[in-house]
Amino acid sequence: MPDPNPLPWGAQDRFQAHFIVRANRKGDYRELVAETKLSTTGHFGSKQLVGITWIGSILADELNKDTELASMILKLPVKDAKIWVDPTKKGIRIYGKWKDSNEFGISKELFEVYDRIASYIKKSI
Repeated sequence: MPDPNPLPWGAQDRFQAHFIVRANRKGDYRELVAETKLSTTGHFGSKQLVGITWIGSILADELNKDTELASMILKLPVKDAKIWVDPTKKGIRIYGKWKDSNEFGISKELFEVYDRIASYIKKSI
């Protein structure tokens, strides 16, 4: 007999790629927390990026100074432009929004953005 009150959640086909920069330094990595704050125009399918600001800590200040990185991110789709940088136990991770199986993937442009962010992280640790 089927469940009379099925739960609205369960296994989801959602994926998220994490890029990890290894860090051997002991201590606090709070200065390496950052995320993008996006300025957009339009709605839904016509939404376009018009500006990007990094918010967070010292790393965010450094990323805000890089105009080439900002122009690289502005060329990305809105969903890919939302980026977070967080410390983990053994490194610092760079990641974006969850994607379903049809849209999951890393474009060359997105990889170049993550790689550039990773270079700032490596300089900081």
